[in-house]
Amino acid sequence: MKSAQVIAVDREFKILIADRNRNVRKLLQRELFGAGYLVTLAGEDRELMRQVQDQDTVDLLILDPDLPSSLSITALITSLHECQPGLPIVIYTFPNDEFNYSDLPGVAVCLEKGEDISLVKKAVTEVIKNYYSTC
Repeated sequence: MKSAQVIAVDREFKILIADRNRNVRKLLQRELFGAGYLVTLAGEDRELMRQVQDQDTVDLLILDPDLPSSLSITALITSLHECQPGLPIVIYTFPNDEFNYSDLPGVAVCLEKGEDISLVKKAVTEVIKNYYSTC
């Protein structure tokens, strides 16, 4: 099995991390930057939407569904999907048996907070490979 390395392509992938917890944002930023990704951060829904609507493309979003927002998670993800229909979303949260995030548009995978960070990097690499592979 491949290690969690950036896929060899002619460009860097830009990951947007949107999490309510600054420490989680910084940890993911450090780990993913170290793996060779470009990383930007958002701490609330307005920052998130502004960055997704920005002219620089975001290739992957890591989203905490408990991000401070005036919208429900369903409305927020639907709005994100309307802005960037091909944007893969990685839900990064604590387990919630009451909600199935994978039914929402663009959600590629759900990861549990607290898992080994290497699993997060591996999942990010797999999602990018699945969404952007030219083979």
